[in-house]
Amino acid sequence: MSTLVDFTSLNEMLYGDDRYIKEFAEAAIISFNEFNESYKTHLTARDEENFRKAGHKIKPVAQMLSLQVIIDEYESGKALIWDKKSDKEIQESVKKIDKLCTQVLMELDNIVTAD
Repeated sequence: MSTLVDFTSLNEMLYGDDRYIKEFAEAAIISFNEFNESYKTHLTARDEENFRKAGHKIKPVAQMLSLQVIIDEYESGKALIWDKKSDKEIQESVKKIDKLCTQVLMELDNIVTAD
């Protein structure tokens, strides 16, 4: 399985200091857990305002980790709300984000628990 997270730019920003990288990864774990739950809750409710707030909170972290796939799916989620797409399409997006976030969380946890 290929990895989603690219730590290259983060590593450069944090001067390769493992301690700072682990701290960032710990904070990112919290952020991605919150985003995953918010994405599901607000997309399912078609609550555009809170859905956008969740997206704005995760975008900087996702960009630092080169997770364009998360940003792209978030943008697709907004379009699902705007275009009044079916519940089935909403659920497919929720499942996709859940799968992506689960993998990202696993990769971040590997950084946190690395010796």
